[in-house]
Amino acid sequence: MRDLDAQETYLADRMGLAFELRDLVGSGPVPQASYAPPYGVVGYGEAWWAARLARDWIGVEFTERGTQFVLEGGYDLGQALSAGLYAGAETEIVRLGYREEVEVQVLAHPLSTYHYLRFLLLATGQEAELGRVDRGLLLERERLRPEVGLEKNPAKFLAYSLLERTPLWVVPERYAGLAQAMQQIYARIGKSLSITPPPSGLEFFLTGLEARHEQGDPLAAVLLGDDERKRVSQEILESRVDTLIELPEPEAEGTLAKAMCYWYRIAWASYYVALLYGVEPGDWEVLERLREVT
Repeated sequence: MRDLDAQETYLADRMGLAFELRDLVGSGPVPQASYAPPYGVVGYGEAWWAARLARDWIGVEFTERGTQFVLEGGYDLGQALSAGLYAGAETEIVRLGYREEVEVQVLAHPLSTYHYLRFLLLATGQEAELGRVDRGLLLERERLRPEVGLEKNPAKFLAYSLLERTPLWVVPERYAGLAQAMQQIYARIGKSLSITPPPSGLEFFLTGLEARHEQGDPLAAVLLGDDERKRVSQEILESRVDTLIELPEPEAEGTLAKAMCYWYRIAWASYYVALLYGVEPGDWEVLERLREVT
């Protein structure tokens, strides 16, 4: 088994994703103009979760006046191009993405959720919220970076726990979209599949694993937070999965900051999972070719 505390293990990271994970806070484009309220926001491709998070303070997908943010995100098969048709005639449309014709360039990247979200927070006057997010991420970084050994690094420990297992994400409902975002980042960086339960998760846990759990399916239930749903899920799953992994809440202020810290922790764990399998954690060429045809 590869050693995450050994320097040679990191040779698989030929694109240097560790540096981008380390330097994530403060990266990405910043607004070069002021944008009039009210705001609307829609997101596609890899930008979908940033738009979902932003609707907690923006409120609507489309606005009839003010500013309409369209997070193109790529891989949308043309959906983003028609988004402006739903905005009002008096609305300024601001497109964010990696194509040449957009107003704001955001590089296609496994960590682009933060870049989209940071721009939206700054563009809509939410600097205080951004400060809470960034402070939480910096605290996480100090525990998760490669220089921190296995005994004190929860992301490395989680990576070893997930090796040869399939994660099943159990996420409190207050973190909207987080389970799917974790599934996405685990696939994008860790190059591995995971399971996101449907909204009616308890019925899924009780019935979906009943027929095969005695065969030793290598599932690892990853439980976040500490609410009644998590406690009931744990009771159901403990006899149906290979192992239970509990992730305590991050040391961050507010739901948005905590959601981003969870996502960041899984991003680091996904990075270590890729290294344990000996694969490149950065984007492969096939994604670049896909961008060219979508």
